[in-house]
This record gives sequence, C-alpha cells and structure tokens, in this order.
Amino acid sequence: MTYVEFLQSVKGNRFAPIYLFHGEEDFLIDEGIQLIVDKTLDEGSKGFNLDVVYGSKAEAKDVVGHASSFPMMGKKRVVVVKEFEKLAGTDTEKEIVSAYVNKPLDSTILILVSLAPDFRKKPFTDLKKRAELVECKPLYDNQVPVWIADRIRLQGREASTEACRLIQAYVGNSLRSLQNELDKLYIFMGDRKKIALEDIAAVVGATKGFTIFELQNAIGRKDPKEAIKILERMLEAGQSPQMIIVMLTRFFTQLWKLTDLRARRLPETEIAREIGVSPYFVKQIIEFRSNFDIQQIEENFKLLLEADTVLKSTSRDQRLVLDLLVLSLISSGVDSPRVPA
Repeated sequence: MTYVEFLQSVKGNRFAPIYLFHGEEDFLIDEGIQLIVDKTLDEGSKGFNLDVVYGSKAEAKDVVGHASSFPMMGKKRVVVVKEFEKLAGTDTEKEIVSAYVNKPLDSTILILVSLAPDFRKKPFTDLKKRAELVECKPLYDNQVPVWIADRIRLQGREASTEACRLIQAYVGNSLRSLQNELDKLYIFMGDRKKIALEDIAAVVGATKGFTIFELQNAIGRKDPKEAIKILERMLEAGQSPQMIIVMLTRFFTQLWKLTDLRARRLPETEIAREIGVSPYFVKQIIEFRSNFDIQQIEENFKLLLEADTVLKSTSRDQRLVLDLLVLSLISSGVDSPRVPA
C-alpha cells in the first residue's frame, strides 16, 4: 500500500498483524510507527506492550518471542524491529521469522523496518504475501508542494499553492525539515488558520537568513545596492531562481492591481484581501506603488518573462541573469539594462 492508503487505514482503525515499512524516507517511517503506537496503546500500557529492537543486535527467536506474547493490561501488543534486514542472517533465523509471518498472533502488531528489502529472498518473499508493505520513498520535486498542502490541511490550517511552493523553496524536500518549519509557523501564527506568505518569510525565511520579501522590499524602495546584496545571499543559500521570478512577478502584480483598487477608494482591509497580503503591509505596498508608474510596472512584467525564458532555455549564468533582472526592475525605462538573450 502507499503511505496515503496506510494513513487512511489507520484513521479508520484498521490494523494489519504485520507491517513492513521500506524505503529511504525515514520521516514517514517514524511517523507511521508512531501513529500505530498512539492509536493502539495508551500511555499506561506502553511500558508493558511496546517493544522496540534492532535487527543488528537482536536474534530472531527473541523477536518472535516478543511478538508471540499476549498483551498485558490492554488489547494490543506492538513490536517494532528496526534494521530488519540485519536480523535474519542464517537459514534457521529466516525460518523462525517466516514461521511467525505465516501464522501471526492477532493481538500483536509486528512492525518491521527495512531500508532496501530484497523481495527475492526469505523472509521477504513471505512478507510480500502476508504483510502490509508500506513504501516510504522520497518524493519527487513536483510532489513536495502537494505533500505540504495535504499536511497543512490535515493539521487544521490553510495555505495557498503559492505559499506551499515558497515553503519548499526555502526549506527544500526533506519532509522532516518541512514539518519542523511548519511547527514553527503554527506557533508564530497562534490561533490564525490561514498561512500567509509574510508568515513564511518571517519564520522560515528568517531561519534560513534570507527572504524573498526582503528582496521585493528593496526593489520596492528602489535600493539597488541592498537588493543585489540580498539576492546574492539568497542564491548562495540555494534559493530557486525560478521561485524568485515567480514571487517578484506576484509583487508587481500587486502593485498593478493597486491602481484600480485605490481608484475605487476601497478601505485598506479590502485592498489587503484583494491583493493577498496582511492588512499590516498595505501601507508599505501603497508606498512602493508610488515609486513605479504604470508603464514601468508593465515593462517589468516583460523583463520578468524575458529572464524566465532565458533561465529555462539557455545555459547562461543564473547569477548574472538575476543580477541584471533586479537592476532592470529598479531602473526600468528607456535606459535600463536588459536581460541578455
């Protein structure tokens, strides 16, 4: 089963007598084990009914002995075997494990963990037939924002696709690191449910020592020296060039929208909702808008598109392309530098 299917089964209180967690994403494995333990054992019975052993240090007969014991002061017993591939070294040990796998005790949940099981050999051949195999492989780059969104939703919060991509851009693809940053975000937000881009900048970006919002603010102030300094720091820290362009495009879209919104004399709270920022930042955005006329903003959209095309279709130095882009955005007009094709 996939990890998502495993989560659904646990949520429905459906447990198999044997699980084999395999793959390189140890965060999912650790979380899966903890979910089973929390769902089946209360705090008072864990001392009696939970055993965690390592295959490199245990013998097959001891593991089977734990699994064959009935629970005390509870309905279930949980036995976790990490480094399981190191347990069954001899043919005798393999047979001991296989014998239990083919006739497990209903009151025990046996959880086996293996980084790279060989399903051509015993006892993995038996496990493939009898156990629930839960694959925990690393996510592809394009799967991570979806995982972040699902994670945030499961934890009772909300975030836009844009916000999830920004979190990934700051943190990377380590699920453990991503969850750590989400936990920090929740503490920072308090009772608020929706995660704003500014929250991410304040918490995740600050942790990493750089933020896209510092860059856009320097551009909004038309401060080329500070903007280049921030950009260099971001690139050195591994920030995605494409994400920088996406977020700067969003920034100038906000400035562009302000023309119509202010003409309609909307209150600042309504303006904040329309352009997707916290009400606390509306005055700052309005101030930045005064530094660019509408022709400059429209010219900047072209510059951003040109830079995006160059980065995707050529092998030009990314740092040079972005340096020129930032200078062009600040001094857009007849004499502004252009991003080289």
